[in-house]
Amino acid sequence: MTTSTAPTTDTPTSLDAITEDVVLDRSTAAGEPSWMTDRRLAAFKTWLDQDWPNRRADEYWRNTPFDRLVDVTLPLVEPVDAECVELAEGVVDTLESPAATVTVVDGAVLSIRVDEDWADRGLVVESLRDAAAGPCAGVVSEHLGSLTTTGTGSGRDEDRTISTNDALWDAGVFVHVPAELEVTAPIGIQTYATRPGVHLPRVLAVAEHHARVTLVLEHLGGDLPDAPRASRNKTPVLVDEVVEVIARDSSFVDVISVNEHGDDVAFLSLQKAGAHRDATVRHYSATLGGATVRLRPEVDLLGPGASAFPSGIYFADEGQHFDVQPYMRHIAPRATSDVLYKGALQGKSRAVFRGNVYVAREAVGTTTNENNRNLILTKGARADSTPFLEIECADITAGHGSATGQIDARHLFYLQARGLRREQALRLIVLGFFNEVLEQITLPSIGERTLAAIEREIDLADLDQVNVSAGRVDTPRD
Repeated sequence: MTTSTAPTTDTPTSLDAITEDVVLDRSTAAGEPSWMTDRRLAAFKTWLDQDWPNRRADEYWRNTPFDRLVDVTLPLVEPVDAECVELAEGVVDTLESPAATVTVVDGAVLSIRVDEDWADRGLVVESLRDAAAGPCAGVVSEHLGSLTTTGTGSGRDEDRTISTNDALWDAGVFVHVPAELEVTAPIGIQTYATRPGVHLPRVLAVAEHHARVTLVLEHLGGDLPDAPRASRNKTPVLVDEVVEVIARDSSFVDVISVNEHGDDVAFLSLQKAGAHRDATVRHYSATLGGATVRLRPEVDLLGPGASAFPSGIYFADEGQHFDVQPYMRHIAPRATSDVLYKGALQGKSRAVFRGNVYVAREAVGTTTNENNRNLILTKGARADSTPFLEIECADITAGHGSATGQIDARHLFYLQARGLRREQALRLIVLGFFNEVLEQITLPSIGERTLAAIEREIDLADLDQVNVSAGRVDTPRD
């Protein structure tokens, strides 16, 4: 077990008022190497040249009003006192014989446990700061920020929320899987937000050639009794996370992201992978909590034969705003991507899906598909679904589509005609709607946890108010 604390400052600094001195002082206090300090300062210079996202100026924020949902006047979170923390059990705690588990609380890496057998085989799981000053310093230096603003990663310029994390990330986790090692047990990383303020977790995972690993990223916390909302929509907790995954040649990486934040948390997360020759990246997400959630599962397909399979579910209820933006960038030839997200909404909630697939001119032989399905359960819920293709190459196979609608009355009638009560039939239809995604989860405990969360959402719903239609709105685009 290892413990590391975040650097301290005399007074909390507002996120909107950070300075170069703040960045420098935090890095110096943490004893970081000079190259890491330089990276942070470079990111801060990028931060100075940017503005906070504006829905009128930034197409990617058009459906999510940043200024109304995210409070940039919040201070950076103060370091946690490990002995005073009471943490709820999460899905990582139920993993059977994990290869490693990490607990991050309020800007500090609280504990790291690595199975001795996997450590003897070369698996490295440690704090990002420790890794930057240890034997893995070269790997960290090469890859940290390589997929965001401080590196040379491909794709669109990142916004200020990403350069904020680049400059000021506090609790960092590093995972390194050496070449040829297949880690058959999952690695669980829990991130808790138990105090008001801005939390800036960072994860860097590198799977070398022919390696295999499963990462479980769990996000918990919120529901703070002494932290009232700053306004009608803004929350007292902001979690701004960046996850970078490097999948080297012929590696296989599973990323499972579960979000069960409380209703007083705004969660912004870029979870980005770079897939090299013949590498496979599978990304599954379950978005079940949080007041505002903006999740960006992205993969740069950098090598011939690379594959990406992002999928996920979301269930939004009263007052929640979920924005899911998968982005597949086909840079190399003969790569494959298949995107599938499903969501259900009830109460006055909103879900935004903006799927993007970019195919470069050199990416001949690309195969790609993206689909989004939304189930509107009650009046007042709204889903915006806009899958996009940007194609610069003619020699590809591509498709995309979206469907948004209510429960089909014919399905309900069929089940009731066979003896099920209306409530039972509605529950069965909603669970069946998500089954296509749930069956892709490779860890039974994750699937069971997700299914239980969906059932809780259904239990909270007023099933008498569920909308039923004779058909559904279906707008396939191919």
